Amino acid sequence: MLERNFERDRQLTYTAHGPHKADLRIRADGAPVEDTLSRGQLKLLMCALRLAQGEFLTRESGRRCLYLIDDFASELDDERRGLLASRLKATQSQVFVSAISAEHVIDMSDENSKMFTVEKGKITD
Repeated sequence: MLERNFERDRQLTYTAHGPHKADLRIRADGAPVEDTLSRGQLKLLMCALRLAQGEFLTRESGRRCLYLIDDFASELDDERRGLLASRLKATQSQVFVSAISAEHVIDMSDENSKMFTVEKGKITD
């Protein structure tokens, strides 16, 4: 399907069909998760699903994912932020995170980390 629609998608400048268009419905205690889980729990659920997809990709193809997480610390307490950081590090993949302040990504830092600052559209290190 992706190959068949390649030219059309190129003209549209986006992919109109594919797994990113899937509507996954998850329930907890019989109700949609968006009605029962907190925002932090929803964020962790989505991260867990993405990590599982990445592990599958690595296992099947031998290639590692690139993870992008916007506003890493939002909705998460220190403990869960640390757990998520540990899990992301364990993937041995490249991970990009954004945060409002450096203290929010300290759990992600190690000897291989590089921090950049964006101010008024300019990137500095």
